Amino acid sequence: MLDHLIEFFARTHLVVLHFPIALLIVAATVELFRALNLKRTASRYTPGPAATTMFVFAFLGCAYTVLSGLVFGFSDGEKVDLHRILGIITAVLVLLTAFALLKVHRPAPGSATRIYLALLCLSALAVGLTGHFGGDLTHGQGYITRPLTQIFEPQTPPPPTATLNPADFGISQAALDTYLSTIQPIFDQSCIECHGADKAENDVRLDALEYLLDPNLEILVRGDANASELIYLIDLPAGDPDIMPPEDEGKPLKPEQIEAIRNWIASLAT
Repeated sequence: MLDHLIEFFARTHLVVLHFPIALLIVAATVELFRALNLKRTASRYTPGPAATTMFVFAFLGCAYTVLSGLVFGFSDGEKVDLHRILGIITAVLVLLTAFALLKVHRPAPGSATRIYLALLCLSALAVGLTGHFGGDLTHGQGYITRPLTQIFEPQTPPPPTATLNPADFGISQAALDTYLSTIQPIFDQSCIECHGADKAENDVRLDALEYLLDPNLEILVRGDANASELIYLIDLPAGDPDIMPPEDEGKPLKPEQIEAIRNWIASLAT
C-alpha cells in the first residue's frame, strides 16, 4: 500500500508543476512592471500584495513539485539529471527569494527590495528553463522550440529513402515487404511519438528496422511472437497500466493490427 501511495505522490509531479511555473513567471512580470512604473514617478518600490500572494503559493507549489519530482525521477538516472539539477537550483532561488521577502517586511528593509525583485526574476527564469527541459523529457527533445526552428531553418526536401537489403537484417524479402507496407505504418501511427528519433522512451525506438531487430534491446524474439515483449505490451487488456500505447497517449492497437505484427514476428523464424 505504501508503495502505491508513494507512486501516486510521485506522479502528481506532472500536474502540480504547472502551478509554480505560472505563478512565478506572472509574479515576476507584475513586480517588474510595477517597479518600472514606480521608478518613473520617483516612488519607492515595495512588493505588491497580489504578486506577493502569488509568490507564496508558488513557494508552496515549488516545494511540493521538487519533492515529488525527486521521487518521480529517482529511477531514471542520467535522463533526468539536467532537469533535476535545474529544479533544485530553482528551489534554492525560490527559498532565497522567500528570505528576501521576509526581510522586505521588516521595519528597515534597506536594499532587500531590490534583492527580492532580482531573485524573483531569476526564479522565474530558472523555473521556465526547468520546465523547458522537463517538456523535452515528456514530449521529446526540442518539443517546445521545434516550431520556431522550422520557421528560420531553410526548408529542404527530405533525403531519399535508402533501399533496405533484407540480407543485412537476416530476414526474407517477403518479411521486409510486409514490414514496409504493414508493420511500419502501424508504428508510425501509434508508437513513434514516444519511441522515435526525437524521443526514445526506455531507450526503445520503433522508427527503423535496425532498432526493432536489435538483439540487445530484446523487443522481439524472432519467430516467437508469444515470447516477444512487444506483443506482450500491445496485447494487454484495455485499462492495464502497462499497455502500449498508454491510454493517455493514444488508442490501443486494433486486434487486426496486433495480429499482423504477431504474424510478421512469426515469419522471422530463422
